[in-house]
Amino acid sequence: MEANLIKQARPPQNEFSRRLLNIRSRMNERAIDILVIYSGPGSLRFGQRGHVMYVSGYEPYFGDTMVILPQDERFETLLELDEANHFAPATTWIETIESSIDHVNTLKKYLQDNKLTDQKIGIVGEYSMNPLLYSRFQKEIGSNQIELASDIIESERAIKSEYEIGCMCEAAKIAKKGIEAAANFARPGVLEAEIIGEIERVCRIEGSQFFPHYTMVISGMDQNYVRWWWHCSQRRLKEGDPWLLDFGTMYNGYCCDISRTFVLGSPSQKQKETFEVLRQAQEAAKNVVRAGVFASEVNKAASDVMKEAWGNETWGIGHGVGLEVHEWPFVGYHRITHDEAYKDTILKENMVISLEPAVYKPGIGDQQIEDQFLVTKTGSERLNDIPQEIIECQ
Repeated sequence: MEANLIKQARPPQNEFSRRLLNIRSRMNERAIDILVIYSGPGSLRFGQRGHVMYVSGYEPYFGDTMVILPQDERFETLLELDEANHFAPATTWIETIESSIDHVNTLKKYLQDNKLTDQKIGIVGEYSMNPLLYSRFQKEIGSNQIELASDIIESERAIKSEYEIGCMCEAAKIAKKGIEAAANFARPGVLEAEIIGEIERVCRIEGSQFFPHYTMVISGMDQNYVRWWWHCSQRRLKEGDPWLLDFGTMYNGYCCDISRTFVLGSPSQKQKETFEVLRQAQEAAKNVVRAGVFASEVNKAASDVMKEAWGNETWGIGHGVGLEVHEWPFVGYHRITHDEAYKDTILKENMVISLEPAVYKPGIGDQQIEDQFLVTKTGSERLNDIPQEIIECQ
């Protein structure tokens, strides 16, 4: 039984071997000797949970976690557990494990025990660190030895393996069951919260380990209500109501992110026309996707369709999906110039991106369509077979 649980809890060892080989190659290109990989899951910013989990298999749950990864394989890799230590050490391949006491002292002792001096040390996940902690790394290790290296892990995580793609496809299959359950369950008088509960009940039974963001059920046509999507749950559906479902499931740690538009009854002609614009916008973006294309070109393709229909441009049409429901690359977020994570990116083969055109219109309601697409050399592939249509609840 324990062996089966461990097998389910972490990727196969050859998956970690592939990741480490690629990461160490990137370290070598940057002349980085030691990578300090840090995760702080308490932050709302993307990427907090995934860095340590991606490298080690261990999922930080409560408190901060760190992996010390040497470029030279002759030295041991060290995992420093989060403070609460909720998950079993058997979830990781790493043999040298320590409880978290002081991250800086752990690194200093590691360098001392291995007789490593004047090493170039790259810090991954600095944006989830307390600034005082990063300052201590610089001061006590030496600012001339420290450099930021989050892009090494971010770039590696953005390219998905066959194993990772398979996990995301399984998550999408589970989500499809949730969508079908929602369509069958919705009826006049039902609370949005009840639909959410039914979706999550079914998805849990089908194998979803978690829900990577709010399961959002947003009903009606009142913009003052639907704009508060993260608080919606207490409205009762009425006959003829449009409603939107935006949610994700998680399989073996990997996410999907799906959105569909529903109507309690039959959609009006205007609702059909509006949804068709969104479908065409996603299709236009999908048709641009291929390795070598800038993410901004994908965003522009969707925006052009929506601008022609409604006169307004759209930005932030999508994002990467993987261990986090929102990760690299970001599609159409390049207008956010103060953060390198959102910069315009050239798409590469085996990236997985979400495309999610959405609109609110009076008399129509909130509409959205969202799916994940695998970037290939010559195009893209949708990772689910969920019907791309307004779903009628009778």
